[in-house]
Formats: sequence, structure tokens, C-alpha cells
Amino acid sequence: MKKRNIQKRNLLDQPLTSEEIETLEQLAKHHHYPDFRRRALGLLALNAGRSVADICEFLHVSDQPIYNWAKGWREKGIAGILSGHKGGAPVKLTQEMLDVAAEIACQEPLTLAKIAVRIAERFPDAPSFSLDRLAAGLKARGLSFKRNRLSLKKNGMKPGFSR
Repeated sequence: MKKRNIQKRNLLDQPLTSEEIETLEQLAKHHHYPDFRRRALGLLALNAGRSVADICEFLHVSDQPIYNWAKGWREKGIAGILSGHKGGAPVKLTQEMLDVAAEIACQEPLTLAKIAVRIAERFPDAPSFSLDRLAAGLKARGLSFKRNRLSLKKNGMKPGFSR
């Protein structure tokens, strides 16, 4: 059986400089988004000579993101791995829907639930959204709502108390 001389491919093309290592270490510790911290850790591990399989297991990702991070680093440096935060669920309440909601709210005084019903009628294919998201979107447009509270009429004294 013939042994093959397999040379390990360096995905980063060249070792990282001390400044690049410091930058990635700071990014891995302090960035707001966990996926950016994960990218920095992956690149540091690649630079340290860890295998893609080891990095996949350690970071709980498949191998393709690691290759994507390395390619982004090779092509654009730090900007290549900070190309955008892609985490989180897709937006359910679009800007167009919020514009319609603000229009409806300005036309007549309605509760958030009634505004939501009218939006659902106008956009039947849209996914359902929470009233909290609707309230936050309307508040960002300068509109605010107060929940109506029911209260008992004050009729002198509270029960169980004597004068």
C-alpha cells in the first residue's frame, strides 16, 4: 500500500499577524452578536492549526460556515467576517405593514387588537405578529397607546373598614 503525502491545506492562506490575532481575540470576547464571536474563534482555531472537524465539534457548526469564514477573511480581512448579522427570525411585521397601521391609528382611535385585525385583513398572507411588536413599531413612529383599565366607582368607604 502506498502512503500519500497529504499536505494540510491552510484555509487562511498565510498565518495571522499578531495584530490580527489580537483583533480576533477581542472580537471573540466582546462582540455583541454571538455569531461574530464564533467566527473569530473559528479563525483563531484555524490559525492555530486545528482541523475543520475539531472546530465544527467545538463550535457546534457544520463545516461550510468555517470555509465561508476563511474565504471571507482571505478576500476582505476583518470586513469579510463582519459582513452582516444574519441571525434571528425573519421580520413578521414589515415596514409597509407598520405604515398601514400608523395610517389606521391616525384615522380613528382603536385598540392595538383592532388595528392588528385590520392589518390582517389588508395583508392576509402575512404571518401573525404580537401586539407588543405592533406597539413598539407604532411608538417608533411617534404613536403611543394606553391600555384601558376598568375600575370600580369609589363610593365612600372600602368594605371591611369602619369609620
